[in-house]
Amino acid sequence: MEENLISLLMAYAPLQALIGSNPARVYWVRAPQGVMPPYVTLQVISGNPDVSHEGPNGLVEARVQADCYGLTYGSAKTVSRAVTDRLSGFKGTRNTTIFGGIFKDGERDGYDDEESPDKLFRVSMDFMIWHKGT
Repeated sequence: MEENLISLLMAYAPLQALIGSNPARVYWVRAPQGVMPPYVTLQVISGNPDVSHEGPNGLVEARVQADCYGLTYGSAKTVSRAVTDRLSGFKGTRNTTIFGGIFKDGERDGYDDEESPDKLFRVSMDFMIWHKGT
């Protein structure tokens, strides 16, 4: 699911226009040192396999946090809106992953002054992602 979620985001032209596409600036857990914002990081907060009356059905419900970083609050917010536009309500297949539904489940603003010498602005969002496959 991880690689295909990045692929889904990077196929969205409005997001590409904001964060670039070569290289793609969507990363799992943390961005490499020296990457200039704006960019997006993703991390799985929780994942629970779904079980029906017949047993495991292959679906997983995952909570994925998307953090959108920018040098200004406006930049981080604009990127977060593009991520939301692409993901919230999405249902479909991307490569080997079937996304049964992606739903936004919260948003919060922040300022990253401990880990980043650049004092980046951050917009964090949680998405509930029902998926099947890798």
